Amino acid sequence: MKNILAFDFGGTKIKYALITEEGNLIKKGNVFTPRDSFENMCKVLKEIYNNFKDENLLGIAISSPGAVNNKLGEVLGTSAIPYIHNFNIKKEFEELFRLPVEMENDANCAALAEYWKGNGKNTNILVTLVLGSGIGGSIIVNGNLLNGKNFQSGEFGYTIFSRKEIWGRQCSTVAIVEKAKKILNNEKLDGEKLFSLDWTLDKKLDELMKEYFNTLIKGIYSIQCYLDPDIILLGGGISSNKKFFNELENYLNKFYDELEVKVGKPDIRKAFFENDANLLGAVYNFLNLYKY
Repeated sequence: MKNILAFDFGGTKIKYALITEEGNLIKKGNVFTPRDSFENMCKVLKEIYNNFKDENLLGIAISSPGAVNNKLGEVLGTSAIPYIHNFNIKKEFEELFRLPVEMENDANCAALAEYWKGNGKNTNILVTLVLGSGIGGSIIVNGNLLNGKNFQSGEFGYTIFSRKEIWGRQCSTVAIVEKAKKILNNEKLDGEKLFSLDWTLDKKLDELMKEYFNTLIKGIYSIQCYLDPDIILLGGGISSNKKFFNELENYLNKFYDELEVKVGKPDIRKAFFENDANLLGAVYNFLNLYKY
């Protein structure tokens, strides 16, 4: 049996795991992401690789921030790791490891993990939404990622519903918590605490949360109209909150009851994977692209 060594590049830490071709995770760990240079990143990655080089490796699978252009072997755009962008990084890694290397965007990897082993199995059109510092996402059609000309498919957070703000700034978890902090004058407030409160006790907070859910539903409704997906999976820390999902369902039902022209109602579910999703999806991407 062959194994794949997977890396998930994050702004704070690099996660890694040894994963079989069947998607079974054997061993995992993490290290801090070097802040200064690509050269130091390569040193860190090579040290990890040396611990697994005798594990019958088929290749290296990488989940990366930014827009990953597999044709050029480059990571376009910007991210929290500025030194990985705009050069043939895939070639550099293949020379470093002396093994085949395949890369994909981190949000896309999370979606691929859901399609392969999670709550997106057996779907024709799968949409994933990640609610965090912004709103990211991915689209998978018949098992293939929809990347787009500029590798921006699934960037739902840049949708504009008003002249003031993009959807990601209106409905990201970070954005709603920051707005609630100002209303309650509580800098210690976080997402978990916010969703444990009785919002009706504060008129301004209650209005904020109503606006939040109504705008969130408008975005999800738009995605349903554009793509008519089998399932829309929600990820990010807030997706594990029961009150969030209960409120979302209530607002969705109310929204659809009031529609004059009905369209198919979205099937919204929680993403199955959490911390290991990017690693597993990177392996699935590798297996799809690697030529035996």
